[in-house]
Amino acid sequence: MKQITIYDLLPLLNDGYVAMDVNGNWWWYKLKPRAHKRRKVWKAVTGQNMKLNSFEKKDIAPFDGDWKDSLINVEHKEEEWNTQYIIVEKR
Repeated sequence: MKQITIYDLLPLLNDGYVAMDVNGNWWWYKLKPRAHKRRKVWKAVTGQNMKLNSFEKKDIAPFDGDWKDSLINVEHKEEEWNTQYIIVEKR
């Protein structure tokens, strides 16, 4: 089975940011976090963060680079969002 990348998960996440810490754990943040270089983790500005723990580290391919370079802005354009979901009305 092919290992997924964080880029495969981006369409499934809410707008915000994702970043990997030095241990290979991926986190989602509502607002842009800042790097805490001494502890080698991302620090949430508002405390509104969530570990993407439904996926094990082994399930997501490692980020190719340093943890400080892993910050990704997750944003969905309005037209993309509307085409991803179909609403069916019951009659």
